[in-house]
Amino acid sequence: MAERGAGRDSLQRGLTIIRLLIEVESDPALRHKGLAVNEVAYELGVHKSTASRLLRTLADNGFAVLPAGTRRGYRLGPALRSRFGLTEAQQRFRELASPYLQKLVELTGECAHVAVASGDSALVIDAYETAQSLRVVLEKGRHLPLHSTSVGKCLLAWELAPVPEVLPARTERTITDPEALRAHLAAVREQGYAVDDEENHTGGYGISAPVFEGHGGDAVGCLGIGLPVQRALGATAELAAQVVSTADRLSAALGETSAGETG
Repeated sequence: MAERGAGRDSLQRGLTIIRLLIEVESDPALRHKGLAVNEVAYELGVHKSTASRLLRTLADNGFAVLPAGTRRGYRLGPALRSRFGLTEAQQRFRELASPYLQKLVELTGECAHVAVASGDSALVIDAYETAQSLRVVLEKGRHLPLHSTSVGKCLLAWELAPVPEVLPARTERTITDPEALRAHLAAVREQGYAVDDEENHTGGYGISAPVFEGHGGDAVGCLGIGLPVQRALGATAELAAQVVSTADRLSAALGETSAGETG
């Protein structure tokens, strides 16, 4: 009986922390700071070591995340972020994206995904895989660097996220100079899509295009594909055209939905 009681206490504490993480994620004034261990200890009425252990357990299971290399507190983890912390426009984006992703997989033969900006990273909010044995998969709920992925660079180019202060090298091809990245983003915006040419993982290639709330509306996120770099050789222009065209159709659908809700 004592073990059951202790288990219920731990579960209740974990649920309380998740509620706190969701509250922080929903408040722009708190989101950039995250949830500190001492705040959790105060809310639960426990010692900081107990609060830290509970947060680490949640982080190990994907319900919380502690941004690396910063002094920020814990944020909502990928296991929950795909369901919480999205704006209304992002939620509509995710809800409408599915048939467009399936069609893009059919057109290109590659894995397809949609992503939005989430703090200092890009968050994959939906994804579909190709049947090909050799493929590049970006799982739903996964967080990706902004400066070294096609989804991240697309979000940066359309000003859905600020350019990170630190640009760590993911591979020898990663852009690590802020001024070089800004010049690159200007070119991305000019051509209408972003490319990751082995900049995040050796052997990986990505193409992403922005999605808007209707033609002429604000950017809400991006749509893209991931593939092995050898399949991109000589095929980038054709694949990019398919990605951009699909993103345009999804933008139009978002615009119609938004108009229907306000009309």
